[in-house]
Amino acid sequence: MIALETVIVARLRESLADAWTVKGMFFDDGKRAADLFASVMFADADVPASEVPGALVRPLWLVTLIAKGANAQAASQLDGAFAVAVEALHGWAPGPVGGRRWERLQLVRVKPPPYLDTGLAGVELGFSTSARFDGQP
Repeated sequence: MIALETVIVARLRESLADAWTVKGMFFDDGKRAADLFASVMFADADVPASEVPGALVRPLWLVTLIAKGANAQAASQLDGAFAVAVEALHGWAPGPVGGRRWERLQLVRVKPPPYLDTGLAGVELGFSTSARFDGQP
C-alpha cells in the first residue's frame, strides 16, 4: 500500500509544470521549501466490514499543493496545479503496485491544508483507491 506513493509522485511529476517540486513523505527526502511544492502523503485507510476472509483496504492519499505568497499570482498557480492534479489522478488506475491491483483513484475531498505558515497559500486534495487483501479462510 505504501508503494503507491512512488507511482502517484511519478504521475504528478509528469503532469505538473517543471516549476513544481513534487515529493512523497516516505521515499523522498531533502529540502521541502520550494516556491511551488506538491507533497504526497498517505493519510488514512478505511476497511469496511466483510463476511469473507479477505479485506478491502481503501487508503486515502493526500496531495497538498503549496505556493509561496498569499496573492493573486499564488492563487493562479494553485488553480492551475489543482486542475492538473485532478485531471492526472482522478479516474487514473495505478495498476499493479506492491503485488496488488489497485482500483482507479477517486477525488474524495478538497480542503485547505492544516498549519499553513504566513505567506503561503495552499489546497489539499484527498484521493482514494482500493485493493483486496486475502485473509485466512
